[in-house]
Amino acid sequence: MDSVAIVGVGLIGGSFGLALREAGFAGPIVGVSSERSIAEGVARGAIDRGVPLEEAVETSSLLYLAQPISKILEVIPKLGGAGSGTLITDAGSTKGMIAEKARESKLKAQFLGGHPMAGKESRGAGAAEAGLFRGRTYFVTPREVSELDTPVASAFVGWLRKMGA
Repeated sequence: MDSVAIVGVGLIGGSFGLALREAGFAGPIVGVSSERSIAEGVARGAIDRGVPLEEAVETSSLLYLAQPISKILEVIPKLGGAGSGTLITDAGSTKGMIAEKARESKLKAQFLGGHPMAGKESRGAGAAEAGLFRGRTYFVTPREVSELDTPVASAFVGWLRKMGA
């Protein structure tokens, strides 16, 4: 995992970027979000810059979907350009619909559902915290346990541990 795109730079996405940096991730972290969220994310250090979704798909080894469920379901079919060495994961609270959409989309990239048991009342990248996941359970939901053994999934889980989740 050498480059990350956060799709949805709000509380969860922004906190993920901040936590990665705090854990020592040195690669590029880009964001796909509204102009306001991108500006807040850059100002807070959660992301390096904003990019269009197409660029994020082509250049990132991890695509982290941190949007409302309806938006995640809309964006998954647009991720077909991600290669087989890419991991796509989400932070949505509902797994069944998201996993089904990933299966239907016939992605080349590996999809690994996820959900951090973290949050707070405040919203947006301005409320993001590097320690939001620390000491919290972070569920990953592979279809088969062996999916956790791929290099990209192992790297992702390793970073979650470095974040303290």
